[in-house]
Amino acid sequence: MRYDHLNQLFIDTDGAGYPDAWKRTLMHLGDYVALIVRALNMRPTRVALAEQTARYALVRISMPSEHLVLRVAPEADLANEVYFGRMMLTHQLPAARIIQRDVTRTLVPFAYTLERYVCGVGADTLVEAHLLRSVARQAGRVLRRMHRTSAAGWGGPGPTGRWPDTAWLAMLKWLHTIQAPPPTDALIFDAAEREIVAALIDDPLLDVDQPRLIHGAPGPHTVRCTTSADHVQLEAIVDPGPMVAGDPMIDLAWGLNPGYPAAWRSGLLEGYTSIASLNAYESNRLQLLLLLTAYWSACQLYAHAEDHEPAYRQAKALLHTHQSREGIETAVGAARPHSEDVEL
Repeated sequence: MRYDHLNQLFIDTDGAGYPDAWKRTLMHLGDYVALIVRALNMRPTRVALAEQTARYALVRISMPSEHLVLRVAPEADLANEVYFGRMMLTHQLPAARIIQRDVTRTLVPFAYTLERYVCGVGADTLVEAHLLRSVARQAGRVLRRMHRTSAAGWGGPGPTGRWPDTAWLAMLKWLHTIQAPPPTDALIFDAAEREIVAALIDDPLLDVDQPRLIHGAPGPHTVRCTTSADHVQLEAIVDPGPMVAGDPMIDLAWGLNPGYPAAWRSGLLEGYTSIASLNAYESNRLQLLLLLTAYWSACQLYAHAEDHEPAYRQAKALLHTHQSREGIETAVGAARPHSEDVEL
C-alpha cells in the first residue's frame, strides 16, 4: 500500500499562505498517515485526502469492511473534539464515533483522531427548504438533549484533560477578544456601539452557575444527514467549535446565525422548543447572546472579506433595541427567576 500520493510537495514552493505547521504536515502527510496506519496494525485497501478545512485535513481510509476518517490537526489540539465525541456517545446522541486518538503529539507532530465514517451529506448542501427545515428540527431536539448534560468545567479541556479555572463571564470576555479583536470591530461599529457590547459582556444576566455540554458552532455545515425524495435523517452532529461547555443559550444563538437560511433557523428553534418552551430568563439571555454572536460574526466575516451584511444588520438592530442601559437592567430585573427555575 502506497501513501506518497498524499504528500503535497507543491507546498514547498507554492505555500506562501500556509503556516509552518501546515506546511510540515501537508508536505509529509502520506508519510505520517503510513506511520499511524502501521502503528494501529491496519490493512487499508485505499487512502485518499477527502477534505481540507481551516482546522483539519481529513483522510479517508477504506478498510475491507468499513470506511474510517483520519482527522489531522496541524495547529489545533482536538481535545474539544475528543471530549464532545465521548460525551455524545455516552448519552447516545448522534456524533462521529472516535476509535483512536492522540492529542499530545506522541507519535506524529500533530494531533489526530481516527473516526468511523459518517455517511450522508452536510445539511448545508440541501437545496429544498422543507428538507433543511426538517433536519434543523431534528438538530434542535438533539441540542436540547445535549444541553441537559452537565460538563466538568467551562470552555473545554486541554490536551492533558485539565479544565481551565475560569468563570463563565471570563470565558465570554476571552471569546470577545478573539472573535472581535481591534481594530476590526472599530471598522464596522462606532464607539457607542462597542461600549454597549463591552457592557453586555459584564451583564450579570449572562452569568450561569452550571456548565452544560454544548457544540460551540452549530449550523447546517456541522450536521451530516441522509436524504431521499421527501425525507431527511440526521446522522451526526460533527466539528464542535472553540468551546464545548458553557451556557446552552450561546449554542442556540450560534445556531440562529442570521447568515444561515431561514428554513434552518426556524426549524432549529422549533425543534429546540418542541419539548419545552424557553423560560423568561432563558429568553432574555438568548436575546443578549444573539446580539453578541451577531456582532462577533460580523467582525469575523468582515475580517475575512466575506458577506457580513446579514450579521451586521442583526447586530445593529439588536444594538438599537438595547442601547439604553437602563432599559436592559429593567428587563433583567423583571425576567430573572429564582435559581430553581433556571434549569433546562
